[in-house]
Amino acid sequence: MDKRLLEQVQNALQAQQDTIKRQEQMLDDQERYTQQQLRKKDQDIAQLTASLNKLAQTKTQELERLPTLFKQLQTSMTEQTTVFNGWIAYRKEHVTTQASLISELLALGNVQIQLVEQLKTYQSTIAQPDYLKSDTTQLESDTLKLESELSGLVNAQSKIEQSQAKIKGSQTEIQTELKELSILLDKSER
Repeated sequence: MDKRLLEQVQNALQAQQDTIKRQEQMLDDQERYTQQQLRKKDQDIAQLTASLNKLAQTKTQELERLPTLFKQLQTSMTEQTTVFNGWIAYRKEHVTTQASLISELLALGNVQIQLVEQLKTYQSTIAQPDYLKSDTTQLESDTLKLESELSGLVNAQSKIEQSQAKIKGSQTEIQTELKELSILLDKSER
């Protein structure tokens, strides 16, 4: 075999070996990259799993606390309703007392008005000294003032009764909300 041909064959074999080495190196690099990607993907999956587990644990704790929160809310609303009912009872008693007082004042005012009318009639039958005329004028003025105050009391009583009706409406709404809350609490416990 020719020496030159032998060198060419050797060079070709060397080139082929170099190519094989480069390909092996590329395969090794590819393998390392693939391993890195797999490790990264495993880490990402582990982190995601941990996050999901933590989220599930948090949600479970929140769901476990929900009935307790409902009960606390129900207790609070019951206490507030009890206080509110007590206040309503007090207001009702106060309004009733005030109504009785106003009725008595009206009766007293009517008696006083009748007394003034009778006094006027009596005074018209007798000669009146000047000081008596002055007293009569003052009494008439006081009677007119009393009539005005009685009218004011009647108006105030009317406003109080309207306020009482609104308060009763609010109480009914609160009791309805309490019933709905009890129903929700019963459902959450089942």
